[in-house]
Amino acid sequence: MREKRILHSAIDKVYNWPNLRKASRKVMTNRGSGGVDGMSVAGWKRNEETYLKTLRRKLIRREYRSRPVRRLYIDKPGSKKKRPLGIPTIVDRVCQQAVHNVLAPEFEAYFHEGSHGFRPGRSTKTAAKRIEKLRRKGYRVGVDIDIKGFFDNVDHEILMGLMRKVVKDRRVLGLVRGWLKAGVLEEGNVKYLTSGTPQGGVISPLLSNVYLTPLDNALEDAGYQFVRYADDVLILCRDAEETQEALECARTVLAMLKLEMSEEKTKLVSFAEGFDFLGFHFGKRGRGVGTKSLKSFYLKVRESTRRNQGDIPLEKVIRKLNPVIRGWGNYHLEGRNVGLFTKLDKWIRNRLRSYYWKGWRSRAMFNVKPSKDDLERLGLLSLRCMIKPNELQLSLF
Repeated sequence: MREKRILHSAIDKVYNWPNLRKASRKVMTNRGSGGVDGMSVAGWKRNEETYLKTLRRKLIRREYRSRPVRRLYIDKPGSKKKRPLGIPTIVDRVCQQAVHNVLAPEFEAYFHEGSHGFRPGRSTKTAAKRIEKLRRKGYRVGVDIDIKGFFDNVDHEILMGLMRKVVKDRRVLGLVRGWLKAGVLEEGNVKYLTSGTPQGGVISPLLSNVYLTPLDNALEDAGYQFVRYADDVLILCRDAEETQEALECARTVLAMLKLEMSEEKTKLVSFAEGFDFLGFHFGKRGRGVGTKSLKSFYLKVRESTRRNQGDIPLEKVIRKLNPVIRGWGNYHLEGRNVGLFTKLDKWIRNRLRSYYWKGWRSRAMFNVKPSKDDLERLGLLSLRCMIKPNELQLSLF
């Protein structure tokens, strides 16, 4: 584990030229839409050197000021609700990434082993493996905690106080505070928030981990086993009495952080009855696919194969569909999913056959509806074939 250190001077590492270039390349790789100034990633890339020099000069002269973020709403998987995103300008994203490059490795030493979100070498899959390991150790029940409006209710003063425990450089702390106070542009008006960290900012995942580390430490001090991914928290216990105690412990700590549990969404769970967490379904026999994740997959496939999208050739429909299959399949590759993957493959082929038979122009390719082999020749990916032989063998036992 990395040694815990206090950062007394960090701004020079932020505006260090190689660090700024590294940050810029990262932002360009991630792409994404532009912010309130209209600058796109492509526009930034065309004059990257000039923009970076300007940013560096402003940081050195203390002239850098963050811009408000652009509010954008995206679909929430498995729900009719929309998730709000705050899209910073490209220059703010590059600056946030430069700060992230410097701070994230230092904060890693302070983060808890039970935290799996937005950290190097950790993911939803490592979180899922941890849950399965605890099940095998005899943890049979738990508490699935939902924090009400977490990203909208992060208290700025508490967060900055936690940051100051590790970062002593006032200029770097000033940059972070500037992003928190930058405001949100929505429907032509800028709203300045007194709490919250907008989802969508490069720095937001790091800040969320900083803010919830006191919860992690308190749960460990109280003797509880838990898995956290960002604001999704699962505490696992050996019996029902312990879950009630864990629930009260978490509620007390969250109140100290000026956060609340959603009493409606927070629930007691058990492996015997099965429960969903991070898109997976956990039961007494192992891991499968969560209900919301499966519904989301069905919706995406239906959208890609809908019959009323003109007379697009079948090959183009398959090319559009394959990334959906690949991404979802890789997410759920581990687990007891052979039967489900086989069933979904068959359903996808039938969706494509229905689409093909609806279009008069494409039907010239086959005299009858395309077979499984025909669709494979056109490049259709198979969920079932994504499971390697050794993974298949493990999933059967």
